Amino acid sequence: MKRKLLFPERLMLGDGNTPFNVVSAIRIKGSISEENLVHALACIQAKHPLLRANIIDDHYVVQEQPGTIPLKIVHSTDWITVTLAELAQPFDTATAPLARVTWIRTLHYSDLVLSLHHCLCDGGGRWALMKEIIALLDNPSKDIGMHRSLLTIEDIIPAAQRTGWPLMKAKLVGGIVKYGSQLLAALVSTKGKSKTNREKDYLLHWKLDEGMTSALVRQCKAMGVTVNTALCVALASAFRKVKGEQGAAKVTCPVDIRKYVPAITKDSIFSVGLSITLEIPDEHTRPFWTRVQLLQPIATDKQKRLDTSMVHALEYAHSAIPHMIKFLTYGKLNYNLMFSNMGQLDIDEHWRTFDIETVFSPAVIGPFANPNTVLTCTYKGQMDFTFISNDDFLALDDARAIKDALLKILKEVLPSTTPILTI
Repeated sequence: MKRKLLFPERLMLGDGNTPFNVVSAIRIKGSISEENLVHALACIQAKHPLLRANIIDDHYVVQEQPGTIPLKIVHSTDWITVTLAELAQPFDTATAPLARVTWIRTLHYSDLVLSLHHCLCDGGGRWALMKEIIALLDNPSKDIGMHRSLLTIEDIIPAAQRTGWPLMKAKLVGGIVKYGSQLLAALVSTKGKSKTNREKDYLLHWKLDEGMTSALVRQCKAMGVTVNTALCVALASAFRKVKGEQGAAKVTCPVDIRKYVPAITKDSIFSVGLSITLEIPDEHTRPFWTRVQLLQPIATDKQKRLDTSMVHALEYAHSAIPHMIKFLTYGKLNYNLMFSNMGQLDIDEHWRTFDIETVFSPAVIGPFANPNTVLTCTYKGQMDFTFISNDDFLALDDARAIKDALLKILKEVLPSTTPILTI
């Protein structure tokens, strides 16, 4: 079983030797066994063909006798240290599974750290795998189902979009991307420039307490806006407070492709996603919630207009990948950022022999010049945040100042007592 890599998968794969990983961690209190964990990893590998695949000549090739998903057990460390190490550790894409697990085993809790190559799956697929591991730790005999084929471009693009004018349009847009990428790459010089030093990557982590999380959700509902839009405005404002005019003018937000493609089920592993980019003007003289309300219809409209047409078009632009990688790696970039909000996580807290104490937001970083990424999820009433970047691009002290500015903004614009503010 095999299929050709799609454009986004090839872009994330790069040269096959450079890490572009996504890492997730979850904390468990109670009893789990190594035998059950090994069994759980074998079960998810048996279910998902991509966990049995290697990448050979730009194809996923599912192996009849794949290597097992590596499991490392450590004791004297923490999840942030392990996460940073996993982000920097490349996968042997040609011979080994594109997933591995680290078990941080202590007297009082266990942290499970799941690492995946980003070309393998998106946030939805990663969370599905983590839930399956937890369910199998609780009940090793649980039937988690089986996927018997690889998702293809035909599963993503409706038949009506693969003929006539939609097909011609896809080829036209693909050609524009191809020649546009060549032009941009030609304007970028690599002379005297080096790739980002991955040893200077860092990760900041924090949580909003239940009170602030609840206040944010309630206030957004009262204002008729989403939490995602409010946080985009708050993050852009925090960046500008620290970086001035160089601060984030654009925030790119991934959108789960499963909302638009029924063939990609909630438990499918798939890396190709959709996104919207919000331009956030510097309007600090206006009240915060007014700015959010003005941005909300723009965000809503962009999301309504999302479809898979660009995914289709990019399949006619594969020759643009080397040029795009050059531009993204060496081009002059500002402090725009990627912001991903996974929302409320759907996993039980209490299991038979253990409890889920907390879920940490994932971390992702690639080889490109601008690594600024903020990710958040909500579990047990608390919003959890990770902020990943690189000290050569955004100084660690600046990142800490941005985090502090974000928290200050939220405290200023959220009600400190039970009544909800209204405008």
